Amino acid sequence: MRCRALLTTIVGLWLGVVSMIQGEPKAYDLVKYRGKAGAVAVAFDYASGYAEGSEIRTTQGGKTTQFKIDTVDTGSLGFVLQKGSGKSVTVKIDTDQMTAPAKVTGTYTSGDKSIPFTLTKAR
Repeated sequence: MRCRALLTTIVGLWLGVVSMIQGEPKAYDLVKYRGKAGAVAVAFDYASGYAEGSEIRTTQGGKTTQFKIDTVDTGSLGFVLQKGSGKSVTVKIDTDQMTAPAKVTGTYTSGDKSIPFTLTKAR
């Protein structure tokens, strides 16, 4: 009887340790898109299933700039550098769609200039 109780305790502890190691499942998939808007490289990390977790970066002349998410609509995501800077990025993507599309389009705006771009899934 003691052997059975000891074995049950060991198995219970082992299952507890295994469940802690595995951690919690993530709530979204991260899909990476890459492309260019003129001379500006655009890197978009889309958090499919949690659009607010998405990030976008631009690189121009060796300088990388990270934008903060500003607006989330069903048909697009808006990102800004900072209020009043005149720089923003808008990505057209259906945030309600279950699977991320192979390509997305958007616009990079700096001052008076708006440059359209197309991004494709990075492999």
